[in-house]
Formats: sequence, C-alpha cells, structure tokens
Amino acid sequence: MLSILTYILLVTPSSLSTSYSDFLALLSIKSHITSDPRQALSSWDGALNDTNTPVPDFCQWNGVTCGGRRYPGHVTAINLQGYGLSGIISQDIGNLTYLHFLDLSSNNLVGDIPSTLGNCRKLYTMNLSANHFSSSIPSPLGHLSKLKIFDVGYNNLTGEIPTILLNITTLTILRIEWNSFSGQIHSWLSNLTSLTDLFLASNNFSGNIPAALFNFSSMDVLNLGFNQLAGSLPPDIGFKLPRLSVLGTEVNKFRGVIPASLSNASQLTYLVLRENQYHGVIPRDIGSHSKLNLFSVGYNKLQATKPTEWDFLTSLSNCSKLEILDLEGNKFAGFLPISIANLSLELNWLTLGRNQIAGTPSWIIRFHKLTQLILADNLFTGTLPEDIGRLSSLQYLDLSQNRFEGQIPQSLGNITQLTSLSLSNNFLDSSIPTSLGNLTQIEILDLSGNMLRGQIPQEILTISSLTKLLNLSTNSLSGTIPTQIGHLNSLGTIDLSLNKLAGEIPQAIENCVQLLSLYLQGNLLQGQIPRGLNSLGVLEKLDLSSNNLTGPIPEFLGSIITLNYLNLSFNNLSGPVPDTGVFCNSTILSVTGNSMLCGGPQFLHLPTCPSIRSHKASRNRLHIFIFCAIGTLIFCLCSIALYCFINRMITPNFVGREYLFLNRNHERVSYAELHEATKSFSPANLIGSGSSGKVYIGNLILDKNLATVAIKVLNLEQQGAKRSFLAECNVLKRIRHRKLVKVITVCSGMDPNGDEFKALVLEYICNGNLDEWLHPNTMTDGMISRRLSLMRRLHIALDVAEALDYLHYHIDPPIVHCDIKPSNILLDDNFAAHVTDFGLAKIMQSEACKKNHPEIEGSSFAVNGTIGYVPPEYGSGSDVSMAGDIYSYGVLLLEMFTGRRPTDSFNDGAENLVSYVKEAYPNNLLEILDVTATYSRDIDIQNIIDILIYPIFRLALACCHDSPKQRMKMHKVVEELNAIKRHAVQMF
Repeated sequence: MLSILTYILLVTPSSLSTSYSDFLALLSIKSHITSDPRQALSSWDGALNDTNTPVPDFCQWNGVTCGGRRYPGHVTAINLQGYGLSGIISQDIGNLTYLHFLDLSSNNLVGDIPSTLGNCRKLYTMNLSANHFSSSIPSPLGHLSKLKIFDVGYNNLTGEIPTILLNITTLTILRIEWNSFSGQIHSWLSNLTSLTDLFLASNNFSGNIPAALFNFSSMDVLNLGFNQLAGSLPPDIGFKLPRLSVLGTEVNKFRGVIPASLSNASQLTYLVLRENQYHGVIPRDIGSHSKLNLFSVGYNKLQATKPTEWDFLTSLSNCSKLEILDLEGNKFAGFLPISIANLSLELNWLTLGRNQIAGTPSWIIRFHKLTQLILADNLFTGTLPEDIGRLSSLQYLDLSQNRFEGQIPQSLGNITQLTSLSLSNNFLDSSIPTSLGNLTQIEILDLSGNMLRGQIPQEILTISSLTKLLNLSTNSLSGTIPTQIGHLNSLGTIDLSLNKLAGEIPQAIENCVQLLSLYLQGNLLQGQIPRGLNSLGVLEKLDLSSNNLTGPIPEFLGSIITLNYLNLSFNNLSGPVPDTGVFCNSTILSVTGNSMLCGGPQFLHLPTCPSIRSHKASRNRLHIFIFCAIGTLIFCLCSIALYCFINRMITPNFVGREYLFLNRNHERVSYAELHEATKSFSPANLIGSGSSGKVYIGNLILDKNLATVAIKVLNLEQQGAKRSFLAECNVLKRIRHRKLVKVITVCSGMDPNGDEFKALVLEYICNGNLDEWLHPNTMTDGMISRRLSLMRRLHIALDVAEALDYLHYHIDPPIVHCDIKPSNILLDDNFAAHVTDFGLAKIMQSEACKKNHPEIEGSSFAVNGTIGYVPPEYGSGSDVSMAGDIYSYGVLLLEMFTGRRPTDSFNDGAENLVSYVKEAYPNNLLEILDVTATYSRDIDIQNIIDILIYPIFRLALACCHDSPKQRMKMHKVVEELNAIKRHAVQMF
C-alpha cells in the first residue's frame, strides 16, 4: 500500500504549499505509529480528498508547535516525550525543514534513526533517548551544523561515533550512554569546543582517554563509566575543568592516584570512581568545597593505614548534603577516626565493606536516613547497638564477617523496611530473636557462621516475603525443624546445615515449591527421606549428608530433572540405589558412608542387591538361624568374658584396645611380617624419624596383593608413646577423607626379645613431606632442584584447610589435630597434600561421653604440640580447641610463603614469624616472599601481589590473631582460599 504522502504527491499539483507539506509529513509520522496507548496522536487528523480543502490547523495538535510570526504555518517543535508510542519514525520527518526542537524520548520506538533528519538544518535539540533504536548513527546527521543537544542514550545503537558528527562545533550536550558503541575516543573530540555535558557511559569504548578531553574549561558533566577505558586522570584536572559538577569513571581500567586538584573543582557534586585501579591515598581536601552529594571510590586499591591518611573524612564532614559514601573493597585499615560521626545526617548509603577497618561502630545510629549500610568483611568488634532499630529506613544491612559478639538486638525487628539482612560469620550468641518475624519485606536473611543456640523461631518461618535466602547454617541451633517451614512457599534457598537439629525432616517441606537449594547436612536428623521432596519440581541442589537418616533412597529423586547436586553421604541409608537421573552422574552424586546400600550405577562400586528369590530363601532360613544363634550365644559370651579376663591380667588396660578403634578391613599384621617387609628394619628403608618413632617403607601382602606401605614404628621409651598410639588409633578409625593419610592396619605385640612392639601401617605417600620441600637440604642429592611454585603452594594450603575443615565440622564429635606443621603434611605424586600424625590429636567429646568412657578421653589427651606452631593461649593453660589448629595453620601459611621457619631468628626486632610478617604487611610483602617460590615472569608482579600474595598473607594473619575468638573459622578459610584460587587461575 502506498504511503499517505506518496498518494497525495500523485494526485495533487506540484505547487503544494510548504505548510501543506508539513501537514502531510505529520500524517505520515502518525501512520507509522503502531501503538498509541495514551491517545497522544488522537488530534492528528485532517481531510486529504481535495486540494481546495483548507489545511487543518495542525499547529494546535498535541505535541506540535509552529513558528509563529517568523515561520508561520511551519512546524518548529515536536515534543512527544513519554507517551509510550510504538512503531518507527517515518523518513518523511525530514520534510519538516523548519524543525528546531525534536523530543521523542521515553517511548518504544524501534528501527533506524531516519537519515532524512539530516535535512532539518535548523535543529538545535534532538532527543531520541530511552527507545529501542538500533543500527548506527546515520552520517547525514553530521550536517546539522546548529545542533546543540544530541541525545540518543539508552538505545541499542552500535558502531563507532561518526567522525562527521564531531564536526558540529555548536554541540553543548552529547549523550550516547547505554548503547553498544565501540572503538576509541579519538582526539577529534577537541573540535567540540562548546561541549559542557558529555555522556559516554555504558558502551564498549576502549583505549586511553585523549588528553584533549580534559581541555574543555566549560565542561560540567563528564561521564565515562562502564566502558573499557584506561589511562589516568591528569594531575591538574581540577584546574582545567573548574566548573565540573559530575565526574564518573566507574567500572573501567583507570590507574594512578586521585588528583588532589579535584578539590579545586568547587562545583563538584558527584564523584564516582568505583571499580578501577586507583591507588594511593584519598586527597585530604576532597570535600573542602562542601558540595559533594555522592562520593564513590569502592573497589580500587586505595589505602589509609595512618591516622593522617584518614583526613579526607574530616573534609567530607563539611559536605552537608552528602548522601552516598562508598569506600568498600579497598585497603583501608586501622580504627576509623571519630570524625566519621560528623558526616552529614542526610547520609543514606554507607558502604565500608571488604577492608580491614577496626573499632566499635556505635556511631551508625546517628544516621537515621540510612537505607543501605555495608560494613561486611572488616575487623569491627563489640556488640551490636541495642537501639539499632532506630534506623527505620534501612533496606539493606550487611554486617557479616566481622567480630561482633553478644546477642542479636530485639530492636532489629523494628526495621520493617529491610529487604536484606546479613549478620553471618561473627561471634553472635544466644537465641535468634522472635522479633525478626516482624521483617515482613525481608527477602534475604543470613545469620550463618555464628554461635547461635536454641530453637529456630517459628516466627521467621512465616515471613512470606522471604524469597531468596534463609541461611542459619554453622551455628548451634537445636530442637526440630518447625513444620512452619512449609509457609516459605516462594523461597529459593534454605540452609540449616551444621547445627544440632534433630527429629525428622518435616513433611511440610513439600509446600516449598520454589525451592532451588536445600542444605540440611551436618545435623542429627533421623527418620526417612520424606516423600514430600517429590513436590519440589525445580530443586537443583540437595544435601542431607552427615545425619542419622535411615531407610531407602527414594526413587523419585532420580526423576527431579533439575537436580544437579545430591549428597546423601554418611547416613544409615539402606537398600538399592536408583540408577536414573542424578544417580547416573558420579560428579554430582555422593552416597559414601552408607554401609547398607547396594546396587546402583557401577561407578559406586556397591555390592549387588539380593534378588527377591534370595529374600524368600533368607526368610525360610531365618528360623533355623535363630535357634542356632541362641545355642551358640551363651558359649560366645562366656568365651569373650574369659578372653577379657586373661587379657587384662597379662597386659595393662590400654593394650589391645585398638581393636575397638580400627575397622578391620585387614587383619592385624605380625612383627615378623613387618620385619620382612622392611628388610629387618634396614636403614635403607628408613624414610623418616622423630621423637615419637621411625617410619619405614615396606612391601606387604594385603588381601593377596603386594602393596607399598609406610610403617610407623613407635618409640615406646618416649613418655606418653602408648597413649599417643591409642589416640592415633582412636582418631584414624573415625576419619575418611582424601586429604588425610589412611591407616591400613596395626601391629601390637612383642618383638623376638620379648619387648613390647607397636606400629601403624599407613598408605605410602611418595613425594615426602612439605618441610623437605620448603627447606631443602642442599647437601643431599637432588634437593637443590626442589622448587614449589606459588600456585602449587596455594593448592597445598587449600588441601590442608579442607582436611582441617573436615576434622572440625564434618565429623561428630569433632577432632583437633594439635600438631599442624610442614613435616606432618605429605605430598603425593600430584603434589596433593595429605595430613598425617594424629598422635597428639584430641577428640572433642561431649560431657556424657567423658563420664561413660573416661579411658578414651584420657587416650586422646593433647600435649602442647611443636614450638613455633603452638597458639599463645596453650602456654597459659587454656584447653585444646579448634582455634588452636587455626593458629597453627596460620603459621604454616606464613612459613609456606616466606620460606622462614617460626623458630628462625628475625631482624628488625621481630619476635617471631607472625610479628615479622605483620611489620611487612601490607606494603612490603614482596620483600618477605620466599625467593624459591616460582611464577611466570610474563605476569605483572603487581597483579600477583594483588590477586595472590596480599590475600594469602591477610588470611594467614587473620588465623594468627592472639585472641582465639577473633581467628577466622576453618570453613571460612576454605571459602577464602577457593576465591583466591579462582582469581589466581584466571591470572596464571
């Protein structure tokens, strides 16, 4: 169909008036609009049947303005902003040759920007922003020599900025942000000498910023954020751009320092430099002109370690209209100055997270207008303010990963606007306040990693707004899981793991139909896996491991097609394992530690399930078996009693008690077998020795196969050796982890001279211990070439952390190793680390267990450990604790990355390895790094420091804190190391 304009040109004389041409152009524009929800163009109408028909007064149409006396009957302005119009812009718009002003912004227009707009030579404002235009900017627009405002932001435009456009020297405002423009910002920007506002944010521009960009003395707004731009801000930017009110470089690759001359820009209101690589200190007078409303420098490399380097806060306190202060993700350290309490009471965003800031933030309650407060991942201490509930405007509160202690204030329930609350990884105790049930808009509630106790309040399980996360893991919560959990029918993730929850998994869980992840591992849950889980049709992750669940594995779990992680390990499940769905993928399934399972896919290596016929035969034989069993029971009991009596008379009480502690996968070996396996305990077979005994390599026949093993022969003349042997047996029989050295069997008896003999047979780890690699003996052949790369050290550190995390949190009761040091870490042929030597380990028994089995508690009694690795509190008589292992692990990390033993002598007055590193931290870490630690020389050393070295030393020092309560927990250490590893892998 011919367009209206084409039709008229065919049927009317060629002598159409120019005003009639404007009329036809407007009708053509309307005809290309496919949707007009607000009837904005309802007045755009007129007759087209006869040239003698008077032209309607289109100057009265909505959004249309004509030129009055100067341009009578001609359209000079069209303003249809924000009417929700859909369709395309007709090319006939180019016939409005008297058009001065065009605003079609905030609609739903699509297609290309009409190239005919280049005919509108009188245009001085063109605003097409916030639509869906695509393709590139047509080059004919470069002919608009009078254009002052050009705004095409928030569209889908691509390509590079046409060079001809940048010849429009009259341009004062150029806005092309939020498109997909690419290329570099060339120096021809210097032609735009009248420019006052330049918006280039959120595109794909790259390369360095041309110096000419900073020569426009009239510049008011310069927004370059969200690109891939590099370079640095000129030192004299504040003098070159004295009228600057907005400067944005966020999410780019800018380097260098923040210029002190910015304090000369007296109109500066918005300064946004977030997520770059700026370093150094913040200029002390940055807020001296008191106009700043937004100051954002988060996620750079800025620092403040001395009191004078915090002076910028004093100048910011002059800014009475400051609403947003963002300092997170830098290297700020030490105590905040009291001047922070003098900041503007208009403050509504305050983000200080991911630094090393210390102190007690009681000042936060001054800022009643705060809507977002982030103090996460710092060193803040003390209790949470009781009247924190006065911050009634808060919507986002994150105080996680600090050292807050005491109770969660009841007044938190008064902040009813909260949508996200995280108090995780602190030292909060007592019970969860029921007042949190008042948070009727909360979407994320994370209280994990504390010392909370008591039952889960029913009130928080009835908050219908909880849609993203409920995380109460890693606490000491007890009782049963309330059935009210079924009210959380829109929640995505529930994590109640690593608590002391008992009872059955409530059937009401079936109502949580939007659940994506359910973590209940590490509790005391009983009963069967509920059939209600069958209703969770979008479930992706399910972890029920390390509980006391019984019964069969439900087949319906294999029919949940979205399930991509299933962990049912370490329960008492029985019967066949399904072989459909998630059960067919070994990388996302774990059912280990359930001894009564059978069948399933071959990769599980489970025994074949008995057939139905064999079950019937078994039932028929059951009666016969019962009668036979009764007949022999009395004889067995008498035999056992007689054996125990004789054994007690011959040996001390503890001899032979290893029967109780070791799974009998292999029969105990004799002295003669070990004598032969080690070639008469030949020095040639000796691979290690210490005060507790010697370790030999040997070849033993185990299960009819010849195996290479390590044989640890105890020195029974050493005080406490028998107790150590019993402790190690007691520990090793309970642990099953790939990063712990596996015990195979034991030998306990007499040697040919009649002397008592005890030995442990362990798996052989071929690459020696970590101490040999960190401190090679250059006099020994081959040792001089031993080097461990930085990445290899990182992997070893992660292996040891995972082993300790398992001992501390994934077995019940937990185990404290008590002697973490390099010589107790063995490396296999892939340089994976395996923790060994549990002779000093302590099983953290419950009080009931201590009363019923005092001999076991005594056998696991821990001595002080090894000098240099022993935490300071042990020296004052404190009880053994998991925090002691964490301290030893921190010293191990420092030794691994400095190459210095904790017993070395240190210069500069450092008393020990910890204080030696503290003096170098954070600015001189390269000076103390082990010179034998290898890395690729192609990588920028600053990147290595930032991504690997600095985080490792920061983590190690957090483990070596003098106060046990303030040391980082081992599961958090594993999380941090995994994060470091992810970033380091990308770099290396």
